Amino acid sequence: MAIPAGYVIHLLQNDALYKYILETSVYPREHEQLKALREATKKQDCRFWMVPPEECQHLSILLKLMNAKKTLELGVFTGYSLLATALALPAEGKVTAIDINRSNFEIGLPFIQKAGVEDKINFIESDALSVLDKMLEETLTGPFPFHLNTAKPSTILFIW
Repeated sequence: MAIPAGYVIHLLQNDALYKYILETSVYPREHEQLKALREATKKQDCRFWMVPPEECQHLSILLKLMNAKKTLELGVFTGYSLLATALALPAEGKVTAIDINRSNFEIGLPFIQKAGVEDKINFIESDALSVLDKMLEETLTGPFPFHLNTAKPSTILFIW
């Protein structure tokens, strides 16, 4: 199902209030590479898959408050929320990112590199369930104090 051009998904019922929040609170605080990636993502056919910038700002605040050092992201698309997460983590922080489509991630990779956070990201091209099963079997990693699931929620039954 195609989302109409210009369609924006957000929680607020009032578009004027939403625009005000973006212009006065979200966009002025947005990292320059996040802004550039957001603009590049807007050009993609499935741009509505991107986590909205106000949600990424909220996630960044939560990650900093939690002092999270290890996160898991299921479903990456172009990496906008992944970049926001990596920027919010401390220098030693790590993000394990799993997506079945590396080509979408490649769109965001130059912005991630320019932001200087590529070393914080472990991108795995695969379906999430098989990777999570392998992690459980091998106890490679985990627990993750924070995870973001933008993949098919119905396929993810358990995250430790």
